[in-house]
Amino acid sequence: MNILYKKPSKIYYLLLISLIFSSSAYSQNHKITGRVFDIKTYKPLSFATIKIADSTYGTTSDEDGRFIIKVKKGYYTLLTSYIGFHTDTANFLVEDTDVSRELYLRPNEFTTDVIEVEGEDPAYDIIRKAIKYKKEFKLKLREYNYDAFSKFVIRSNVNPFNEEKGKPKDTLSKGENPIFGILESETKGYFKQPDLEKQIVISKRETANISRGFAIPLIVNFYDEKIDLGQIKIPGPLGDDAFDNYEYKLTGTSMIDSITVFKIKVINTSNQRPLFLGNIYILDSLYALLKIDLETNGSEVIRGIDKLSFKQRFTNFPDKKKEVFWMPTDIQIYADGSFAGFIKFRGEVFSIVSNYNLNEKAPPGIFDEFIVKVLPDAKKDSIYWRDNQLIKNTDEEKRAYKNIEVSAIKRSGRISITPWGVNYGKYFSTNFFEMYRFSNIAGSDLRFNLNYSNNLNRITASSFLGYGFSDKKSRFDVSGSARLLYDRSLLIRASLFKKPVMPFMSDTWGAVFQNTINTLFYKEELFYYYYSSGLNLRIAKTIIPQIRIGLNYTNEKQTIAYNTTDYSFFYKDNTYRQNPPINETFRRSIGADLRLDPNDYKAIDWGDGDISRFPVTQFPSLTVGFDYSGKSLGSTLENRKFYVNIFGHQRINNYINIKYRLGAVFLNGSVPFQNLASFNVTNLGTAEGLAFNTMKYGEYLGNKIYFINFENDFGKFLIGNIPIIRNFRLIGIFNAGRSEISADVYDFSAYKNFKSTDGYFVEAGFGIGRILELFRINLAWRLNNNLAGNNFMLNLTFDNQ
Repeated sequence: MNILYKKPSKIYYLLLISLIFSSSAYSQNHKITGRVFDIKTYKPLSFATIKIADSTYGTTSDEDGRFIIKVKKGYYTLLTSYIGFHTDTANFLVEDTDVSRELYLRPNEFTTDVIEVEGEDPAYDIIRKAIKYKKEFKLKLREYNYDAFSKFVIRSNVNPFNEEKGKPKDTLSKGENPIFGILESETKGYFKQPDLEKQIVISKRETANISRGFAIPLIVNFYDEKIDLGQIKIPGPLGDDAFDNYEYKLTGTSMIDSITVFKIKVINTSNQRPLFLGNIYILDSLYALLKIDLETNGSEVIRGIDKLSFKQRFTNFPDKKKEVFWMPTDIQIYADGSFAGFIKFRGEVFSIVSNYNLNEKAPPGIFDEFIVKVLPDAKKDSIYWRDNQLIKNTDEEKRAYKNIEVSAIKRSGRISITPWGVNYGKYFSTNFFEMYRFSNIAGSDLRFNLNYSNNLNRITASSFLGYGFSDKKSRFDVSGSARLLYDRSLLIRASLFKKPVMPFMSDTWGAVFQNTINTLFYKEELFYYYYSSGLNLRIAKTIIPQIRIGLNYTNEKQTIAYNTTDYSFFYKDNTYRQNPPINETFRRSIGADLRLDPNDYKAIDWGDGDISRFPVTQFPSLTVGFDYSGKSLGSTLENRKFYVNIFGHQRINNYINIKYRLGAVFLNGSVPFQNLASFNVTNLGTAEGLAFNTMKYGEYLGNKIYFINFENDFGKFLIGNIPIIRNFRLIGIFNAGRSEISADVYDFSAYKNFKSTDGYFVEAGFGIGRILELFRINLAWRLNNNLAGNNFMLNLTFDNQ
């Protein structure tokens, strides 16, 4: 009986985190090395399978046909196989030194390249038998473990660590762009049906510009109904519904020893949704996969990735009952992508999987919340890697390790200027976009900022010291946060400030930039302001991944801000609207919030005392909270705030990918104008979406609001493969909200030129996302609560969908 495998990990973790690991039952004192050639042409055979006879241990030759097998002293028989060639048997006696030999394979004479048939192509019958047989495969293989060595090479045309400038093209590898980074790892992997998996990183290293990472063997199970790539699931070429998604054509046959191998072309039936195309190789009689050579069809599967290519080869391994399972021995994955239309990058992953232990139970307790565990001593030096690498570094990769280390050391101790700011060594920076702003209450507002980030954002700080040239006032803000405990589950955040503040929204640089352009060029002020001085403190503890509690404290003096300038580049005769008055007050408040998240979480143990957790399901989360400000705390006014918020994101298929938020805010007591409840409205800084598009800032306020924001990403809508626009996404938008204000709150407000909604405010529209991978354009219209001549709105925002 011949069985295949279940995937041990999702490719999504490759592009989100960059990972891998390995160990070996044969990894001892000596090595058998060599090179595999075609005996007729004397050309090296790339990715040939080399296995120790009567064992589950083997390896794969690299691109130049070279291989390494680590062994103890003893006598070994190596079986070397390759599609289209006879298997070679070679004997080795390993005593006190390593052994090296060239191996030559003899090609089979029987091959066909093109097969023309009338009626149904014979490939369909082969695929039916392979689908039938795969069901038996998946029933038989319940559990296994394996060793692996993986290498992940990242290339980019925008590369600050590039030391290959000026070198002739032939000094670079086949990739046209220089190496940006490298990760290498040895790992031990475990899998148990239906979906339990664990990777233990035995050893690892990475180039100096990668703060933390590892590489894992990303085995993709092409027998699955859907190939799970994390952000999306693609129908498999041997899934039960394969004929609904693919066409097949038998394009040739070859031999491996005396067994026929069918070469079948996989043809995708649509370019509007993600599918595969390429070739698969199926063994006659058994109908087991022997090799796959597939790529995605150009429909984006992971953001920023234009194409994914997969190459896998399989060989047979027995379990203790002598049942034979065809398992992958090497995996190559190539990810080609771009960002903003001009930054090109490529990820190259090559893994050698060896020493399978099939249908053997894992050690007790191996399957827990951690899907990846890095051993504390996993980071090894160059001497270890010289002796243990199964995939030797090319000359270019050796230079990259050295050059990137030198470059990283230089960059960590010097000042460097980038398009968005200045870096002062490794941890400190200044942001150009935060240095200048303009408003009707301050005029030109210069802010010299300094930011700090250390230990993968465990400790962060930001500060600015500024001056308004029209209001003649200084301003400052010093903020910091610390994520404490081994799993970063305790957050402490504090800020001390004296500055103008915009009520009803966050002070993002995108919103500030948009307002600066509007005021200077169109003499139109978008926001309201008041002066605020004091401090904020927040402490939040994640008790378990599903429960987080937070405590908040505010001590703040709020005072009126007046117009102090009428300057603009144009429209000299126009005047700015007056900044509205506020209820001047001293506010001291305390609050608490609770977040309930029913999702399942998995984790990575980085081996250095740090843990990262991430959700693996898609249930909505619930946040509830309250704030109290009263005279018993020393506040001028007495009021309370209660709020609830539900957020969810579910991807069901290629055309149903919904994101939603619904909630409510309730205020009572003496509520000042500047603290009234408002809706989230779209501006350039609204990167998360889920905001009202046609509603103006501060248009509807109240002491009670209810809202729902809903979006659906319908996927790609343009046919063809035109660069820049081929990944544009069509997004449907629906928003509804209601605000109410009681008579006593309205009467108390210092400013009354606002209103509540007439019933429910409703708007609908659509967006075009993934513009240069950065931006999104929304077009929306009001369905009620109309304004004269201003019921349609076109907005540009950042897109982080």
